[in-house]
Amino acid sequence: MVRIEDRSLLDLLLLGAVATAPGDGAAVLRAVHERSDRAVELSRRVGYRALHRLERNRLVHRPDGSGYRLTAAGTRSLRIRRREYDEQVRAVRAVTSGPGAAADRAGRVRGSGPRA
Repeated sequence: MVRIEDRSLLDLLLLGAVATAPGDGAAVLRAVHERSDRAVELSRRVGYRALHRLERNRLVHRPDGSGYRLTAAGTRSLRIRRREYDEQVRAVRAVTSGPGAAADRAGRVRGSGPRA
Protein backbone atom coordinates (compact mmCIF):
# COMPACT_ATOMS: atom_id res chain seq x y z
CA MET A 1 0.00 0.00 0.00
CA VAL A 2 1.35 3.42 -0.97
CA ARG A 3 0.89 6.27 1.49
CA ILE A 4 0.14 9.62 -0.09
CA GLU A 5 1.28 12.36 2.26
CA ASP A 6 2.09 15.09 -0.24
CA ARG A 7 -0.87 17.37 -0.98
CA SER A 8 0.21 18.11 -4.55
CA LEU A 9 0.44 14.37 -5.31
CA LEU A 10 -2.97 13.80 -3.71
CA ASP A 11 -4.44 16.57 -5.87
CA LEU A 12 -2.83 15.09 -8.99
CA LEU A 13 -4.32 11.66 -8.26
CA LEU A 14 -7.79 13.08 -7.62
CA LEU A 15 -7.76 15.35 -10.67
CA GLY A 16 -6.65 12.42 -12.81
CA ALA A 17 -9.39 10.21 -11.39
CA VAL A 18 -12.06 12.86 -11.95
CA ALA A 19 -10.82 13.38 -15.52
CA THR A 20 -11.13 9.71 -16.39
CA ALA A 21 -14.02 8.66 -14.15
CA PRO A 22 -16.27 11.58 -13.18
CA GLY A 23 -18.62 10.67 -10.38
CA ASP A 24 -19.49 11.15 -6.75
CA GLY A 25 -16.77 11.20 -4.11
CA ALA A 26 -16.90 7.46 -3.47
CA ALA A 27 -16.56 6.74 -7.21
CA VAL A 28 -13.56 9.06 -7.47
CA LEU A 29 -11.85 7.37 -4.51
CA ARG A 30 -12.57 3.94 -6.03
CA ALA A 31 -11.09 5.12 -9.34
CA VAL A 32 -7.86 6.14 -7.59
CA HIS A 33 -7.69 2.75 -5.88
CA GLU A 34 -8.47 0.72 -9.00
CA ARG A 35 -6.34 2.71 -11.45
CA SER A 36 -3.35 2.45 -9.09
CA ASP A 37 -3.66 -1.35 -9.23
CA ARG A 38 -5.00 -1.12 -5.67
CA ALA A 39 -1.73 0.38 -4.40
CA VAL A 40 -3.36 3.65 -3.27
CA GLU A 41 -6.33 3.61 -0.94
CA LEU A 42 -7.38 7.01 0.33
CA SER A 43 -9.48 7.28 3.46
CA ARG A 44 -12.88 8.87 2.95
CA ARG A 45 -11.87 11.70 5.29
CA VAL A 46 -8.70 12.55 3.36
CA GLY A 47 -10.31 12.07 -0.05
CA TYR A 48 -13.43 14.11 0.64
CA ARG A 49 -11.49 16.95 2.28
CA ALA A 50 -9.21 17.12 -0.75
CA LEU A 51 -12.15 17.01 -3.19
CA HIS A 52 -13.84 19.86 -1.30
CA ARG A 53 -10.59 21.86 -1.42
CA LEU A 54 -10.32 21.25 -5.17
CA GLU A 55 -13.92 22.40 -5.49
CA ARG A 56 -13.25 25.57 -3.46
CA ASN A 57 -10.27 26.24 -5.74
CA ARG A 58 -12.58 25.77 -8.75
CA LEU A 59 -10.63 22.86 -10.20
CA VAL A 60 -13.61 20.50 -9.93
CA HIS A 61 -17.33 21.15 -9.70
CA ARG A 62 -20.54 19.22 -9.17
CA PRO A 63 -23.13 20.51 -11.61
CA ASP A 64 -26.59 20.24 -10.05
CA GLY A 65 -25.08 18.34 -7.13
CA SER A 66 -24.16 15.43 -9.38
CA GLY A 67 -20.74 13.81 -9.55
CA TYR A 68 -17.46 15.67 -9.67
CA ARG A 69 -16.26 16.96 -13.04
CA LEU A 70 -13.14 18.89 -14.00
CA THR A 71 -13.50 22.57 -14.75
CA ALA A 72 -11.49 24.20 -17.54
CA ALA A 73 -9.05 25.36 -14.85
CA GLY A 74 -8.92 21.80 -13.49
CA THR A 75 -8.09 20.43 -16.92
CA ARG A 76 -5.25 22.95 -17.30
CA SER A 77 -4.04 22.25 -13.76
CA LEU A 78 -4.02 18.50 -14.38
CA ARG A 79 -1.97 18.93 -17.56
CA ILE A 80 0.56 21.20 -15.79
CA ARG A 81 0.79 19.04 -12.66
CA ARG A 82 1.24 15.87 -14.71
CA ARG A 83 4.10 17.46 -16.68
CA GLU A 84 5.76 18.74 -13.48
CA TYR A 85 5.41 15.35 -11.81
CA ASP A 86 6.94 13.58 -14.82
CA GLU A 87 9.90 16.00 -14.68
CA GLN A 88 10.34 15.35 -10.94
CA VAL A 89 10.29 11.58 -11.45
CA ARG A 90 12.89 11.84 -14.24
CA ALA A 91 15.13 13.98 -12.02
CA VAL A 92 14.85 11.64 -9.04
CA ARG A 93 15.57 8.61 -11.21
CA ALA A 94 18.59 10.32 -12.73
CA VAL A 95 20.02 11.12 -9.31
CA THR A 96 19.22 7.79 -7.68
CA SER A 97 20.21 5.67 -10.66
CA GLY A 98 23.75 7.00 -10.95
CA PRO A 99 26.88 4.85 -10.57
CA GLY A 100 26.88 5.10 -6.77
CA ALA A 101 23.24 4.09 -6.57
CA ALA A 102 23.89 1.10 -8.81
CA ALA A 103 26.83 -0.03 -6.67
CA ASP A 104 24.77 0.38 -3.52
CA ARG A 105 21.93 -1.69 -4.99
CA ALA A 106 24.41 -4.38 -6.08
CA GLY A 107 25.87 -4.52 -2.56
CA ARG A 108 22.45 -5.06 -1.02
CA VAL A 109 21.61 -7.73 -3.55
CA ARG A 110 24.77 -9.66 -2.60
CA GLY A 111 23.71 -9.43 1.04
CA SER A 112 26.47 -7.15 2.28
CA GLY A 113 23.91 -4.83 3.89
CA PRO A 114 24.01 -1.04 3.95
CA ARG A 115 27.31 0.72 3.57
CA ALA A 116 28.68 2.88 6.35
